[in-house]
Amino acid sequence: CAGKLSSRTALAVMLSLLAIQLPGLSPQPPTSRRALLRQAGALGAGAAGLAAAPPASFAGLLPPKQGIEKTKPADAELDDELLASKSVRDGIAALKQYRKSAISLQDQFAKDGNMNLIPVIRKEFDFSKLRDDLNVVTTVFDDQTQLTTDQRTRSIIYDLTELENAARLKKGDPERTPKKIANVQKWFVKLDKDFGDLFEYFPASALNYVPPPPPPPPPPAAEE
Repeated sequence: CAGKLSSRTALAVMLSLLAIQLPGLSPQPPTSRRALLRQAGALGAGAAGLAAAPPASFAGLLPPKQGIEKTKPADAELDDELLASKSVRDGIAALKQYRKSAISLQDQFAKDGNMNLIPVIRKEFDFSKLRDDLNVVTTVFDDQTQLTTDQRTRSIIYDLTELENAARLKKGDPERTPKKIANVQKWFVKLDKDFGDLFEYFPASALNYVPPPPPPPPPPAAEE
């Protein structure tokens, strides 16, 4: 019975997402990604990621769109309850780790401009998981602010894609020219900046949150 209920709830979330992307198919008013994340919270992280997923145009594989009126971090409205949820806290922690990994990789590249970056990039950055984390954490914002944070998330995915492209070595040529090294460094710098720009929209309490330690194990059973 519980399995059927979860399946029905997941289907309802998917239908709601379809109504957002193709509003002409439904007479109901559009539902925000933030509201869908609330509805999907009981289904776990997988459904939460589905509810937070933007339309295909926000897939993150294209350059950021221009021309949208930007919301400043100081003017952003956010949902404190969602911000304190486990899925959002876990997502923020994951994004912070991605940024640390990028900085560490940039330091390694500064010491060896001919290192093989692509295997390391693919190991450290799961593009699908990164996109899910970005979608989930930005759902805490109001719809207007999400227009701006969506630009930031697309920029981060785009930066990583271009970083990998710039890092490619020609077959049989294991050395990079100074121009190619500078191009790789450019994308490292932009990636770090775009992470920083996104983090400006979150309060320090969310960025510095440390989860409580797990409870201690139960004492051993007394011997009879």
